[in-house]
Amino acid sequence: MERIPVFVPCMGNDTKKHLEDALDVGWLGMGSYTKEFEDRISDFLDLKDRFVVATNTGTSSLHIALRAAKIGSGDEVITPSFNYVADHQAIKMTGANVVMCDIQEDNLGIDCSQVEKLITDKTKAIIPLHFAGIPCDQKGVFEIAQKYDLRIIEDAMHAFGTTIDNKKIGSYGDITCFSFDPVKIITSIDGGCVIVNDEDEFHYLQNLRLLGVDKDTTERYKNKRSWDYDVISEGYRYHLTNIMASVGISQIKRVNEFIKSRQKTCQEYNNAFKNIEGLKVPQTDFREISPFIYSLRILDDKREYLIKHLDELGIDVGIHFIPVHKHKYFTNDKYGDMTVTDKVVKEVLTLPLHTNMKSDYIKRVIDGVASFFKNN
Repeated sequence: MERIPVFVPCMGNDTKKHLEDALDVGWLGMGSYTKEFEDRISDFLDLKDRFVVATNTGTSSLHIALRAAKIGSGDEVITPSFNYVADHQAIKMTGANVVMCDIQEDNLGIDCSQVEKLITDKTKAIIPLHFAGIPCDQKGVFEIAQKYDLRIIEDAMHAFGTTIDNKKIGSYGDITCFSFDPVKIITSIDGGCVIVNDEDEFHYLQNLRLLGVDKDTTERYKNKRSWDYDVISEGYRYHLTNIMASVGISQIKRVNEFIKSRQKTCQEYNNAFKNIEGLKVPQTDFREISPFIYSLRILDDKREYLIKHLDELGIDVGIHFIPVHKHKYFTNDKYGDMTVTDKVVKEVLTLPLHTNMKSDYIKRVIDGVASFFKNN
């Protein structure tokens, strides 16, 4: 029996053709395809007076977003422990201190009532996560930022295409970061981007991603290089290559198709599981959600038994996430009350979710989960 993996990237002949075309151009580094990908991101998100800077990973986008927000040594940044460790490492890379916060039960996003308890005179920013593509209490986060004069860097790595009040995440607000890694909704093999309002921050981000070199971005967008340049700031090798961008272009051309197919699968899962005692399904109908993963909560300490049951049926699952405050490297970092986080991390289970997922895969997953609870 064919195993069902948690993730399957959607790569067709169109992606192969885009790659071949990019290779034929002969300019492998950052270039015109990078610029086209940025423009297509801007168009998809309906950006107005906001600017896109593509990077080689989502983590590097977080790092330079923090630096553009002038986060540095001695500062504090509040972020959920319930996330992958990239955000926390990016904060540490700036020299700032990580302060970890609890989450809400309903959307598994940052708990704004707990955020306020963690704010000090050293707090400079908040990084909220839109877990699984489902929005956190964004309004509450923005209100806290305004009250305490803080920067917001939205971790929208899971939420490329999610809308709130008919506006796509990233099209408004402060700073937003997205990821295009191998298993995200669209991929550029690896990649990410930062979106900002301020033109000066935009140009600073362009310098940060390319070793602090001025002039070179404009020339590279033309598949050329500037041999007369200066180094005007700190900088890193975080730029996205033409080759990676060509994959991203092939994907973003189909992004609406990808999102709709994933929404449909999540809706099927919700309908199948919503009345099963011992399960908690995501509290959304997915109509406005661009879902990166489908994450259930398994109650009554049955998660490990369900994992074993599904494994025997050839169905892989994942766990998002191990809380960061439990990792050895972060044991000395500050964190608040973690009542909800410590509860949720024992319950969450990620089921397979693919773009254009095979119907027999969906049926096997649904039948596998249902059969476990029928007998347990």
